Amino acid sequence: MKTRTKTFIFTSAVISIVITFSFALLYYFLPIVYERDQRNRALKSTDEVLAKIENQPLEKIKEIINVETSQGKTTWHVADSEKNTVYPIFVNRSLPRNLIITAKNSIVSIATATFKDSAGKKYDVKVSMLLEPVKEVKKTLLKVYPYILCVSFLIGGIGAYIYSYWATRRIHRITGRTKHMIALEESTDYVVKGKDEISELENNIQFLYLSLLKNIQSLNQELEKSNAIEHSKSEFMRIASHELKTPITAMLGIIEGMILNVGRFKDRDYYLNVCKEILESQSQLVQDVLFISKLESVEKFETFNELFSLTDLINETMGLFELMALQNKLTFEVDLSEVLINFNKEDMKRIIMNLLSNAVKYTKKGGEVTITLTSTELVIENQCVPLKPDDIDKIFLPFYRPDYARSRKDGGTGLGLYIVSKLLLNNDIPFTFKSVEDRSGMAFRLNLSSVVKNSK
Repeated sequence: MKTRTKTFIFTSAVISIVITFSFALLYYFLPIVYERDQRNRALKSTDEVLAKIENQPLEKIKEIINVETSQGKTTWHVADSEKNTVYPIFVNRSLPRNLIITAKNSIVSIATATFKDSAGKKYDVKVSMLLEPVKEVKKTLLKVYPYILCVSFLIGGIGAYIYSYWATRRIHRITGRTKHMIALEESTDYVVKGKDEISELENNIQFLYLSLLKNIQSLNQELEKSNAIEHSKSEFMRIASHELKTPITAMLGIIEGMILNVGRFKDRDYYLNVCKEILESQSQLVQDVLFISKLESVEKFETFNELFSLTDLINETMGLFELMALQNKLTFEVDLSEVLINFNKEDMKRIIMNLLSNAVKYTKKGGEVTITLTSTELVIENQCVPLKPDDIDKIFLPFYRPDYARSRKDGGTGLGLYIVSKLLLNNDIPFTFKSVEDRSGMAFRLNLSSVVKNSK
């Protein structure tokens, strides 16, 4: 059963009970109140008459009492001191009209008193009141009650319907709004009016709806990020498999030629070294892929920081590239301040090695690699052909190389700068990579303010 119907039935029942009970009380108490009111009026009138007849001649007294009795409100009985009836007077054994009425109907004594006439003679008076008017009131009520009840029930039913409609219209409005909310079609700028409980309910529903929309928006953003990450992982695995498959296919061809002892592959010593270089390159690629997988794992990548000299670490790492620098006739320009940092030493070593490896590989022959370390910044600059803006935007993507042919020849995996960017971003270290002002090369800058602990 709907709320509106239940409200109408309940309200109608309450109104019917109240009307019936009210009329029952009216039927019971109205005669009592009416009789009491009539008695009080009769007593008041009696007092006035007694005041008028005091010290009056007997005939005048009878005249005054007769006027009062003729109005039919009260009956008077007056007797002298010897108990002889003075009023009313019986004539021809016929009763006066008011006494005939009194004889036919019960009367109630309302007052007794004593007064004197003008001659000083005392009289006893007894005043009574007829009950017939009270009985007539009850009979009249019983006659008109059915009509009054019908009209009252009709008016009460109409009122109950109006109230049930008015009381539930806002609930129906909330129901309509919630249906729109389910379909996410409800307006977000809805204004709730009123301060009662239903208004509070509307406010709570509106707040819940806005929170739901906000959470859905956040979930959609997270879903888009998750899809982007999944796409990135799929693309990464596709490129990684390609990067692994191509050299392995080439090595299989070399080994097959060596087995068949065909043509140039008869020089097995040479091609064994070639296979070794290919395997070393692929081993480095596998290690980089595994490290990236660890960085991008769902669980937070744990690092163990320690206080160490960044200056000493740079000097140690530079020694690994001295032979390569001699082969390419490169020179190092080094300006290092003594700097202590609180960081994971292995991660910082991997960052510096990748940056130096990238700088040495792409520096033109006879060029210069500059390393500058201050108390807040590390700058690695090399002389090379500056990258185009489009290449700079993509250089930190996995396996991206501006020149693929030369990169394969030099043995690069295309993951070095990607690993560097992930490590720096994970540790909130700002960095930039852009061409120098005179367009003679590229410069990689690390802001070390957040990790520097001491400097000299």
